[in-house]
Amino acid sequence: MAVTETEHPTLYADAGRIFESTARHYARYRLPYPAFLTTTVADLAHHHTAAPRMIDLGCGPGPVSIELAAQGVGMLAVDPSPEMLATARKRAGERGLMVDWRRGTAENIADQPGAGAMAGAVIADAFHWMDRTRVLTQLDRLIAPGGFVALLCSHAAGAPRPWWHEVIAAVRARYVGRVPAAGVGQDYVVPRGDHQALLKSSAFSRTSLVRAEHTVRYSIDELVGVQFTFAYSSPALLADRADAFAADLRQTLLSVEPSGIFEAEVTAALILGWRP
Repeated sequence: MAVTETEHPTLYADAGRIFESTARHYARYRLPYPAFLTTTVADLAHHHTAAPRMIDLGCGPGPVSIELAAQGVGMLAVDPSPEMLATARKRAGERGLMVDWRRGTAENIADQPGAGAMAGAVIADAFHWMDRTRVLTQLDRLIAPGGFVALLCSHAAGAPRPWWHEVIAAVRARYVGRVPAAGVGQDYVVPRGDHQALLKSSAFSRTSLVRAEHTVRYSIDELVGVQFTFAYSSPALLADRADAFAADLRQTLLSVEPSGIFEAEVTAALILGWRP
């Protein structure tokens, strides 16, 4: 069932299916954000209040919510995918951490019981899937005075991608084409304007950008596996072509890097917004 409401429509007919079939791959293969960035978010929440509470929108299998909860931040985490939430609950339970997991969409966050008076909201590599203007308007109703919006980005805007990015894109195009899909049966809606510019035009117009350069390292199995975490190359989208895609990608990557180890310097980013 689509997680949408007439009053607060999402950009997609069925937001819950965008990342269908990716949760276990996401939990296993996605790399964590640089610790400096998540610690910065936790510190801001603690600085705001002695009993910090935050919202995580588009939480997926919960990596950021779990990390912030481990740093003493009370988390309300929302995602439209039951599969993602089930994986998130399992991972949090394995670490003995309490997170309030909710099924829903960012566009409807103001309708979630108990979502008000938050120190801040975090959105990690998910803002581009949302009706960003609507989400920021909703957050203006929920975030307490002095609170903030934090956008975590695994790749900073304008920063170079690892060299293997185009190699993988060429292989992927042979199986699903070059036009990115939003999972099965939905086209990706390309956002207009960068995130920081949009924040500047919202209620959270006082912005700051923190960049973190770090090294990413994948084995061949990990680099192939992480492709199944993306909506445009999910197992559900590839269907009976998934095994052939993985074999083709593995062979192509190893022909370029026979060691099977893929390492590059990348730049992650944390975009922060406060009310003026």
